[in-house]
Amino acid sequence: MRILYLSRVRLNPYVDLLARGVAAADPALRPRQIRTLSWPRVHLDRGWRILHLHWIELLYNYEPVPHPQAAQNLHRLLSTLERVRDQGRKLVYTVHNISQHEGQYPDLNQQANQWIFTHADAIHVHNRFTADQVARLYHRTEGVVIIPHGNYIGVYPQEVSRHDARARLAIPQDHFVYLFLGQMRPYKGLDELIGAFLTLDMADATLVLAGHIADTSYARELKQLAGDHPNIRLFPSYVPPDELQLYCHAADVCVLPYRDATTSGAALLAFSFGCPIIAPAIGPFPELLGDGTRGLLFHPQEHDLNEALARARALPLAEMGRAARAFAEARDWRTIGAQHARVYRELF
Repeated sequence: MRILYLSRVRLNPYVDLLARGVAAADPALRPRQIRTLSWPRVHLDRGWRILHLHWIELLYNYEPVPHPQAAQNLHRLLSTLERVRDQGRKLVYTVHNISQHEGQYPDLNQQANQWIFTHADAIHVHNRFTADQVARLYHRTEGVVIIPHGNYIGVYPQEVSRHDARARLAIPQDHFVYLFLGQMRPYKGLDELIGAFLTLDMADATLVLAGHIADTSYARELKQLAGDHPNIRLFPSYVPPDELQLYCHAADVCVLPYRDATTSGAALLAFSFGCPIIAPAIGPFPELLGDGTRGLLFHPQEHDLNEALARARALPLAEMGRAARAFAEARDWRTIGAQHARVYRELF
């Protein structure tokens, strides 16, 4: 049974890891990845039976494009998906985001969500929080399956030592290092993180911010906030896969000060490197942190991120790092692939 995975995302290896996990768990299933869905592919290629969609907001607004073009793209997408269903094929949708993070085109986001949550044969979410959101916002409870996000162990090199990582990044060996790693976007709260770090006035701590910034105005804002502070290191560019280990191994703790989140691959990435996290008590983070053995929650309504940054220095971080790594190891892709395979087979 062939399965098509439809996703426009290039840099995140999530879909590739899922496809490999499914193929390893159930060799009779043959996953294949595609970036676009044309009518000839739907009509002429008769060999596949399940279409598994990811990040629907990027399927009609990838560039991004002006609203009229995005609306036209969405209409074309939903028409093609209707034809998929008319042919007796099944639709599965993984909920990476409930809403587009920058709030662009909320009318189209609502329209796309309403259609997919109504018509998909199975809805995959990574946590109970998202399942509850889908039920509350779109009244979908049947056919919703919770399968966790997998790890990134073995995806990226992990050979460099902590000492060498800090030396290559020119970070003092005796500093306490807070890390943010990933695309820098306004919804991730980096302005608040910089502000909280500055209030602590810690001479022996370094804040590292590393990742691509697509919005030039946001890049200017972050640079202005950081100023010329000697203990704030801003690396505003794409981090190649083989360099991720430099940042993760140099860090004492990874900070994810998000204002909104549905799931968090960034948390699983940190855990895969044995790095505990500081995260807000929203969305998926309470479930990911569990009993607090893998990191520390802060409460954004109480604006206590600076307190959490200060408290982190007294935590048993080596022990928490081991717990984080063990948590990630338990989320291997073959086990996760087996759970997805069961969902696919139950559709027929």
